[in-house]
Amino acid sequence: MINHGVGGIIQDGSYALYTAECGITPGGTLTGKTMCERVPENCRHRAITQQVDVGQKVGPSAYEHSVVSFRMDPRMRSFVEKNYLEEGLAEAVSRFVQSEQFSLICSALKPYIDSGARLADLGAGRGLTSLALAGKGARVTSVEYNPSGVVGLGALAKHLRLHPQPLALVRGDVLQLLFSDTYFDVAFCRGLLHHLGDLRQGVREIWRILKPGGIFLASNEHILSPFSNGKKFLDAHPAVAYGVNESAYSAWTYWWTLRMIGFHRIRFFGYDGEALQFSEFLRATERNPVRARLVALPVVGRSIARILHVVHAVLRRHLRYLFVPEESLPVISIVAQKPLRGDRGIRRA
Repeated sequence: MINHGVGGIIQDGSYALYTAECGITPGGTLTGKTMCERVPENCRHRAITQQVDVGQKVGPSAYEHSVVSFRMDPRMRSFVEKNYLEEGLAEAVSRFVQSEQFSLICSALKPYIDSGARLADLGAGRGLTSLALAGKGARVTSVEYNPSGVVGLGALAKHLRLHPQPLALVRGDVLQLLFSDTYFDVAFCRGLLHHLGDLRQGVREIWRILKPGGIFLASNEHILSPFSNGKKFLDAHPAVAYGVNESAYSAWTYWWTLRMIGFHRIRFFGYDGEALQFSEFLRATERNPVRARLVALPVVGRSIARILHVVHAVLRRHLRYLFVPEESLPVISIVAQKPLRGDRGIRRA
C-alpha cells in the first residue's frame, strides 16, 4: 500500500519500503494495518492521505498495452531498446546508466548527487531514472500515479524486492502534488511534460515544491515546430494507435511556460537539429508533392535534390527549433532554476 507523501509506505506482497521521514528502518515486511499513522511532515496539511494497493487489480492502461505489444513485435525492437522498455528492469537500468542521456542528466545534477539533497522523480513510471540516480548515491523520491506492475509503481516495487535501494515511492498526480512548499532541492522528469493535460499547472506545482535556488530538469520531451498542428508527430508515433495520450510542444512553449511561472536560467540541450542523411532526405522528399516533382525532373532533378539538401542542413543547424523533423519524434532536455528569494524580475502565472 501507499500512504501519499515521502513519509508513506509501499507494500508489494511481502516486501515493504519504508522511508526515513517516518523514522522507520528500510527493509522487513508489513502485515495487517501496520502503517505510518501520521501525515508526513513534508505533506501539505490540507491534503487528504490515501492508501492505495500497488497490486490492485485494475485494467491495463493504453500505455501498458502499447508497451506489452511493442515487446512482442520484432519490428519494434529498436524502439523498445531506444526507450528502455524491455521487460527486464535491471537490464534497462544497466543500459541507461551507460547512455549519453544519463551522462547529461548526471552533469546537470552533479552538485546534488551523493550530497544528501532531496530529489523528486516526477512521473517516474517504473523507476528507470530513479534507480539509476539512486545507484549513484542520490536521495530520490519516485512519484508516479500508475500502480501498474508492468510500467508503473508496481513494477518498481517488485524490482526493489529483489534489488533493495533506499528509494521513497509515492503514488501521486503531478498536477496536484501532496508535498509541502519548498521541500525538494531538485525536481526532474523524463518524458513527462508533453503528457500533461495542463502544462502550466504541472510547471506551477513543480515550482511550488522546489526550494529557492532549486533545479528543475526535464529530459526526453518531444518538440514540435512553432506553428505545427502536430499531425506529422502523431502520425509517426507508434503508441498513438493504442490510444496513448501522446503530445508535444514547441521549444518556445516550454520556455515561455517555465518563464511565466517564474523559472530563470532556462536552457535546452540534447537536441542539435542534426540534418537528415541525403538518402533519408530523398525519402522524406517523396512525401512532399512539390519537392517530389522537382527532384524527379530529368537531368537537373538530382542537382536540385542536392541543393535542397544543403538548404535543409543549414536550416536544421541554425534554425533547429523552427524546423523540427516531427516524423523522427525528436526530443529535447530542459534545465531551469527557481530563483533565490530576493531576486527581481520574477513573474508567476
